[in-house]
Amino acid sequence: MNRIGRLLTGFIAAVVEAWQELRIHRLRVLLSLIGVTVAVASLTTAVAGAGIAQQLVKERFESEGRPALIVASAYSPTAQGPDGVPQGARQAFETTAERFDITYSSMAGYAWGVRVAHDGVSVAPEIKVVDPEYAPMHRLVTQQGRWLEDEDARNMSPAVVVDETLLKALGLEHAPLPLTIDLKADSTVSATVVGSVPRSGYGEEGSLWMLPDTYQQWFGVEAPLEGAEFRLWVPIEGSEELAMSFARAMQAEVPGLQVDAFRQDYLAWGPDESLKQMALAVSAIAAIILLLGSLSLLNVAMVTMKQRVREVGIRRSFGATTGRVFFSVMMESVVATAAAGLIGVMLSIAILSSPWVASVASLEGIDEMPGFPLEAALLGLGISVAVGALTGVLPALVAARVRIVDAIRF
Repeated sequence: MNRIGRLLTGFIAAVVEAWQELRIHRLRVLLSLIGVTVAVASLTTAVAGAGIAQQLVKERFESEGRPALIVASAYSPTAQGPDGVPQGARQAFETTAERFDITYSSMAGYAWGVRVAHDGVSVAPEIKVVDPEYAPMHRLVTQQGRWLEDEDARNMSPAVVVDETLLKALGLEHAPLPLTIDLKADSTVSATVVGSVPRSGYGEEGSLWMLPDTYQQWFGVEAPLEGAEFRLWVPIEGSEELAMSFARAMQAEVPGLQVDAFRQDYLAWGPDESLKQMALAVSAIAAIILLLGSLSLLNVAMVTMKQRVREVGIRRSFGATTGRVFFSVMMESVVATAAAGLIGVMLSIAILSSPWVASVASLEGIDEMPGFPLEAALLGLGISVAVGALTGVLPALVAARVRIVDAIRF
């Protein structure tokens, strides 16, 4: 226990002594430490930013369907062209999904025969006919109002959800919800916008969602669906086998139709590796900056040590051992780079937390913003300490070899 106490006391004393030496020679090491700070900030930002970018790309991919997404389609083998929703297909899908105990399932129908109008402005958005479970399956999060509910099918006015692109096209981007818009096919129906989501899909005039029963009631005759499929969100493990079993079970419910089911999420073709290459490129640049900063720090340390020969000789004359001199000189470099690394990590956190960066990188719409990764901070601090130890070895060896007689003559 006494030995451990002595080692701990010696270590703390060496750190305090190193800090005092840095304060004395701060002007000499300041410029060299700037390079280390910038390098650590760059490296930490690259690692943390890659994690945030991966989450952003992941959410954008999952807007098309979260893994594992199974898409089932039912059609007549003799049909010519799209036939909308074949008779009995939706009921067969719901029955089969219930039999397989699937929590998230939704029809996904598409129509283009309905226009949206408000205050003299008329646009033709993409009409999506979906069930309430469609939103969590595609990471649709309302930024105003709420998402569709089963009870909306009984409303006297069709309940719809729109994206911000459609609101801007109608000049309603700043209007509070709920609000009323007109849906026009052969006749005009007043609909209630109960919620809005960020931009979704690729249509220039936006997207609009409503329930299947709502669409059938108000527009099923005037503008039949041009296409429809059925979607399931299931666990990834065993999803391919589940898709085949589901197709067979659903086809048994509608013998006259052909039913196909496949997994169609972004992970069905393997993990995305594009961001790893970007992170490696940024890390390589940061490593070069770190190397230049460490060389500058080494140069300053060597010049400073030539001027401290008399100081080292006096310490040796008062009984300082070779090991103590070596350790104390090396700790000066370690403490300096550790402080620079800490500043670099704090700078990285400030950069990634900046609202300006979030705006430029389009991070406002991210659903699950990851926190600053602890491993990135520890990596930055660890590398800065390692650089300090490596650059401090050579000056420490020079100091450890100083003899008292040579120091007196210096």
